[in-house]
Amino acid sequence: MTGLAAEIEVGCEAVRAASRLCLSIASSGIDRMEKSEREPVTVADFGSQAVILRAIAAGFPDDAVRAEEGSVDLAAAGTSAVDGVTAAVTDALGSAATPGEVFAWIDHRGRPGSRMWAVDPIDGTKGFLRGDQFAVAIGLIDHGVPVLGILGCPRLELSGMQGVLVWGGPGIGAFVQSLGDGKVRRIGVSGVTDPTRARMLGSVEAAHGDPELLQQVVEQLGIGGGWVRIDSQAKYAAVAAGLAEVYVRPRNREDWRERVWDHAAGAAIVAGAGGSITDLDGLPLDFTTGDVLDLNRGVLVSNGGLHAAVLGALASIG
Repeated sequence: MTGLAAEIEVGCEAVRAASRLCLSIASSGIDRMEKSEREPVTVADFGSQAVILRAIAAGFPDDAVRAEEGSVDLAAAGTSAVDGVTAAVTDALGSAATPGEVFAWIDHRGRPGSRMWAVDPIDGTKGFLRGDQFAVAIGLIDHGVPVLGILGCPRLELSGMQGVLVWGGPGIGAFVQSLGDGKVRRIGVSGVTDPTRARMLGSVEAAHGDPELLQQVVEQLGIGGGWVRIDSQAKYAAVAAGLAEVYVRPRNREDWRERVWDHAAGAAIVAGAGGSITDLDGLPLDFTTGDVLDLNRGVLVSNGGLHAAVLGALASIG
């Protein structure tokens, strides 16, 4: 199927296991913590990352890793949190894990090189806490290009399935399957080029969006499908599957830069589905500048057919 068959197999199984862990914790009650920068984090975030990086460390030990969480924040949360994460990981793996192993898996970063995994164990933690959309996201970046993305979206409905695994990349295509296994279906972006039929997505969190800007784009282009807010990289999955044509993520603070793990998986999948991804100035996303997209202003994702028109509207709005 592809030269990345092993990566797809390992990555998909890791995302399935991590998604199950997240749903299990959600059903039994979520303990919210705060990281040093006052962002929310949960037992599920740490447990999901441990499960994913355990698989990557075993399958591709020489690959570099950039991931959102670190064991220092888990340790700071206290013994109860450490025990909770260790128990959740043990349950997800079906074999006993020790706190030391869990800490080591969370902090696995591989070795510097041309290949890098970008991991967000729960993209959209606030959505996860609200009972709304979230995604378990891993992307593989090779020489600065996202070549494979895998998203576990336990609360997203696609192709008649509730709770899906979505994966793909340039040259691979894009696919969806139930998180519970089953038939694999190919997905692709919509062919809509008429703005009056277009649908647009934005972020739920005010810190990640600019509703006034989105409304200006809607009005200037005459986007007839309106726009809705959805948490996490589930938005990328929706564009890749043709449920929407445009996703705009503005940079509403001059000092803000997007994190690589918030976009690598989704960017690869949308590219595989035939869509387009740039920043708001039309520049390719540069994944070579560390943890953040330091050289980019915001993110624009589309089905391709409307990309130039939205860039034009953004340029005129300023």
